[in-house]
Amino acid sequence: MKALFLGLLLTSGLVATAQTAPTFTATCQEQGNNRQKAFCETRDLAMTAPSGQPLTVEAGANGSISVKGWDGSDVRIRAVVRAWADTDEAARARVAAIRIQAAGHEVRAAIPDEGQQAAVSYEVFVPRRLALALSTNNGSIRLADVQAAITFSANNGSVSLTDLGGQVTGHTVNGSLSINLSGRQWQGQGLDVETTNGSIHWQVPTDYSAQLFTSTTNGGLRTTLPQSDPKSHRHEVSTTLGKGGPAIKAVTTNGSVVIKQG
Repeated sequence: MKALFLGLLLTSGLVATAQTAPTFTATCQEQGNNRQKAFCETRDLAMTAPSGQPLTVEAGANGSISVKGWDGSDVRIRAVVRAWADTDEAARARVAAIRIQAAGHEVRAAIPDEGQQAAVSYEVFVPRRLALALSTNNGSIRLADVQAAITFSANNGSVSLTDLGGQVTGHTVNGSLSINLSGRQWQGQGLDVETTNGSIHWQVPTDYSAQLFTSTTNGGLRTTLPQSDPKSHRHEVSTTLGKGGPAIKAVTTNGSVVIKQG
């Protein structure tokens, strides 16, 4: 009877573990290059969360990065590996030659022929308090449900920031910024992000408290914030929301700014 009871406990524990494991959503559906043959596969990996330094994720020349916080203690990774070539066999061989390195504090791909013929994108689940350093060249960055020290850099790609906290800084050169705030106040030191050529879209809860600054040099600005008069702030909003709080800032040089509250 004791053995049966122990077996039931162990089975229940395994089921609970399986239920709480993160669910990957990245697939090989979009392969995009009609002029050549394409091959794609996904690879799932896990690694110990680094201690004392940020997890660095580099997407290389043509990859995107999606990072989501979860309640586990390790890092779970899905790499979507794509390659293009003149024949199916050559594309498959090119994918097979790509190695994903996920150890220490780094996630990156080793591509023998770095260039326009291969791409590796990542969907990553991390502990919510894990520091991050993310970079892409031609690809987007998506961050959600993390409260930590975060830096990001993108050359040609949009950036989406959802339900974040901590100290978040970063920029994209050619891409939009989407900022979706949650709760009643930023939890952490603040937000300081920018884009050179791209729009900014803010979504702010009605009862949010913060020191908000946003601006555009060459673009229009629309806001539904009751504290701001869009007629007197054609290119800039600097205001105290609610009871104030940490500074949250996003600026663009060439692009519009939209702030929606509600």
